[in-house]
Amino acid sequence: MRIRRKTKHGLNTLIAILLFIGVLALVNFLSNRHHLRHDLTETGIFSLADQTVKILEGLDREVAVYAFFQVPDHRLEDLLNEYKLVSGRFQFEFIDPDQEPERAKAYDIRQYGTVVVKSGESEEQLTDVTEEKLTNAILKVSRDQKKVIYFLQGHDERDIENIERDGYNAAKKALEEENYSVSPLMLAGENEIPGDCAALVVASPHVAPFEDELEKIGRYLEGGGSLLFLLDPYPAVGLETFLGRWGVKVGDDVVVDASGVGRLFGAGPTIPLVSDYPSHAITKDFNVMTFFPLARSVSTQKPESGGPSPQAILKTSNRSWAESNYRAKPFQLDKDDIKGPVTIAVAMTKTIGAEKDTVPAGETPEEKSQSARMVVVGDSDFACNSYFSASGNSDLFLNVMNWLAEEEDLISIRPKTPDDRRVTMTAAQSRYVFYLAVIVMPLIVVIAGVIVKIRRR
Repeated sequence: MRIRRKTKHGLNTLIAILLFIGVLALVNFLSNRHHLRHDLTETGIFSLADQTVKILEGLDREVAVYAFFQVPDHRLEDLLNEYKLVSGRFQFEFIDPDQEPERAKAYDIRQYGTVVVKSGESEEQLTDVTEEKLTNAILKVSRDQKKVIYFLQGHDERDIENIERDGYNAAKKALEEENYSVSPLMLAGENEIPGDCAALVVASPHVAPFEDELEKIGRYLEGGGSLLFLLDPYPAVGLETFLGRWGVKVGDDVVVDASGVGRLFGAGPTIPLVSDYPSHAITKDFNVMTFFPLARSVSTQKPESGGPSPQAILKTSNRSWAESNYRAKPFQLDKDDIKGPVTIAVAMTKTIGAEKDTVPAGETPEEKSQSARMVVVGDSDFACNSYFSASGNSDLFLNVMNWLAEEEDLISIRPKTPDDRRVTMTAAQSRYVFYLAVIVMPLIVVIAGVIVKIRRR
């Protein structure tokens, strides 16, 4: 009887152990097939950015990363594993250049810590790997060609080579990181806008373009081109009539924001904040604030050339207005002003017609429509060097350019550099923390223990 009881108890124990092992195996199997993660950090530093995820999900070819390290970098390995989880077309490998010198020589590796991103015959090398740099490298090697963005010059516009506060060099570099080629364009010396132009940017001209130049820009749009106007207060020189034909009216005013956001930049109320975005492909899932130093209103009307009216894409807060009497201070809302929310940017798409693809003889050509795209923003300062990295300004500018260049899959929030959250203390504060952590708190624990022991006795 006793033996049978022991046998029964042993069988129960064995069954419990087998069930426990089975549950562990099932949990391990499910965890390998289904990954559930949640990033609890405030800025999401352990999660891939929206742009990274979109690019990885859209890969149509294999991308390989070769990391040449003597000892594997676990931080980088964790990041590469995150990429691999998103796309099956992404693979990576750590290589010790001392153990495999032939492979290091094949990729012309000159220092430890070099990372090679390769797809087909295209490759990029990185020595300081961040998510932003790695994602941009993947974008470059996985695209067949670079689209060209031209910036109009010759009318005292923003200079894409200028590295000072009011220059556009930061915007140029950001576009090049997105695999665009960026060039200035002196339109007065051209017969037409170059045929390889994916988008033309007119950034705050201070001198009116010649009528001949505006005719070339008009023909470019009518042919299915893409155009970005960045127009600061005061009246847009020589552009009112041109924009009116396309249903856009720029106001002779300055947008005033009474929310006090300008104080964040040490300025007055003429830096309106935008945090609510009307629905549009440019601002889809866009949830970061943008700032526009010295902006003007942009309103819509029925285009003279026909077609749909432009659509508002940026509106200021309810605590703002468009001040028409901007030469008088202090600013005050009156009957001649436009009460907020004030539209400061619009986007327009117009179907131009249909063109037929060239196909072999005997086959029916396929018709496809062309569309002209235009964005008008009542400010150019938001994309200059001094404000380009402020909150979501750079993301907004790049999203506008991607939409104009018909690269909608790149419209997203891009990887950000982790915030520097170090704590800086004075010598007195350091001593206070030392005494509190090393002396006071341990002493309290010791005293509490002594009291408990005395009471037990």
